[in-house]
Parts: sequence; C-alpha cells; structure tokens
Amino acid sequence: MYFKSVKSFLLILGLVLLPVLSSAQARVTARLDSTYVILGMPTTIHLEASVPEGQTIEFPHLDSRGIVAWDDTAAFLLEWADLPRVDTLAVQNGTLTLRQELEVFPFDSASLLIPAFRFVYQGDTLRTNELALKVIQPFDSLEVDPEKFFDIKDVLTPDIVIWDYIEWILWPLLVIALGVAAWYGWRYYRLRRRHQPVVVKPKKIVPPNVIALQALDNLQEKHLWQNGKPKQFHTELTDILRVYIEGRFAVPAMEKTSDEILDELYELNESQHSSLNNLHQILSLADLVKFAKYEPLADENQLSFMNAKMFVTQTAAPEPTDGTKPEDEGGETPAHSNEPQVNQ
Repeated sequence: MYFKSVKSFLLILGLVLLPVLSSAQARVTARLDSTYVILGMPTTIHLEASVPEGQTIEFPHLDSRGIVAWDDTAAFLLEWADLPRVDTLAVQNGTLTLRQELEVFPFDSASLLIPAFRFVYQGDTLRTNELALKVIQPFDSLEVDPEKFFDIKDVLTPDIVIWDYIEWILWPLLVIALGVAAWYGWRYYRLRRRHQPVVVKPKKIVPPNVIALQALDNLQEKHLWQNGKPKQFHTELTDILRVYIEGRFAVPAMEKTSDEILDELYELNESQHSSLNNLHQILSLADLVKFAKYEPLADENQLSFMNAKMFVTQTAAPEPTDGTKPEDEGGETPAHSNEPQVNQ
C-alpha cells in the first residue's frame, strides 16, 4: 500500500514538472548592436531562440509599423528599416538555434527602454531580457554664436555672360541656315531638271513572226495530239495563226471564219501560192477536227504543224537594212508586185 502511494506521487510530480522541464530546455535572448545610436541612424535588434531539435517555437508578433519603446514620460516608435525574417543558424548537440534580426530607425533623442519580447513555446510564454537604447542628438553639442547671424541678403542680378546664351543663339541660326540651303538646293535642282532633255527609251517591238514561232515551239512541247488531245492541239494552232495574221496583215482573223481569212489574204496578195495552200490545209483540217469530230492521223497533225511554221516564216515582213521603217503591216502591195495571184 505504501509503495502504491509513492508511485502515484511520483507520477503526479512528473506530470507537473514535465512542462517546466520542457520549457527550461528552450532559451530566448535579445541584444542590440550598440546601446548608443545617433538620431536617424539604423540599429539592429537580434532575437535568438534555442530549442531542442524537432521542437518549434513561435517568434513574437510584431507591429507592422515598428517597435514601441519608452522613456520616463512617453512612448516612441522605432520604425522598421526592412521586413524582419527568421533564419536558422545551426543545429548542434540536439539544439536548434533560430535568429531574427530587426533593423530599426530611431527618430527621437531619448533614453529608451525596449520591452521584453514574447515567444510562445509549447503553450507557454517565454520572455527575453529588456533592452536599453540611448538615442543621441548629434547637434546638441554645437555652440551657436548669435552675433554670427546676419540678415538675408537682397536678390542679386547676375552678370550677363555671352557664352551662357551662345547655345540659344547658334541653334536658331543653324536651323535658318539649313532651311535657306535646302530652298536654294531645291530651286537649283528644278532649274537644272527643266533644261535637261527628256530621253525616252524606245520601246522594243517584237515582230509578229517571232511571237508566233515562239508560241508554236511552246505548243510543240505540250505534246497535245500525242496525248490524245487533237481538238485542243488544232484549236491552239489556229489561234496562234489568227493572232499572227492580225499582227502581220491587220486582218481581224479572230472574228472571221477560215474562208473569210483566205479571201482577204487573197485580195491583199501578201503571200505566195504555196503559203496560202499551207494555210488552207491547216484551217480545213482544224475545222473538221473541231466541228465534225474528225480523228486526224498522226501524219496529218504533224503536217499541219510544219505548214504553220512554213506559213509564218515565208510571210514574215522583211527586216529593214538601211534604218528605215519596215513596210506597213497590213498595207497593200505596190501595183508593180510580181507575186502570182492565188486562187483558193
């Protein structure tokens, strides 16, 4: 019965002393860089807490404006220089050391008492030591001699120095000079351009026969009748010849039938007998293919293409050799022409 009572006593004692022992393991301190500081200069308050590793401690809740310190009669505010933060210093021998640095500015000269800072550890409140700070007014020791003070002097008119105004003079003159130079330059350019002869580069005229021969070469490269497109081949072939006839003889061949084209060329007497026969063969076969659905043989297609080239080559206007203008395209042949008359 006796041992049971002792055991119960020890258990109750342990429960009572456990928070005290745990609290004793935590230690909090506060210190200043210096107990003296000049008015308006910063000083730093160092808060430090040591707790067992794995334990946590809550640092003091600080006013966002700063720390309130006291002298004998009034309260003074030490303003923050920067937002404080908590840093971990080290873990040694199972003890975690935390530090918070509070940089403050005093703006009143006085002997201040900074109250203890409160930490919260495992539900208990731990207080640091109080701090004493003396804020010194640096001008208190200056001796002022009233006899050395003078009345305010009148406003003096400064001396005029031309070099102080030279920039304001030169810039407007420079702008005016540039404007005058630009105006005279523009007038000179206009007068010179007015007296210069206008050279017009003559436009190079490509003869109709050259255009037609190039178009025939392009048509040959398409291989239309070889690929089963005889109607398209004869359509493009006759279009090339009609354009050539319009350019060479001034006959509106694109608006006329094959017979009308041959009649006008016969009246103009501008081609040889064989040339008109070649053109007749081309137009006749083309009409059969386009309108009668005639299927021409390969030799007939080749013959039409060769006759087209021969017609263009034989009826091309002769090139001038003495610098004179070639004979008027589409004009009538002189009366003394010995070219034979061709019947259709």
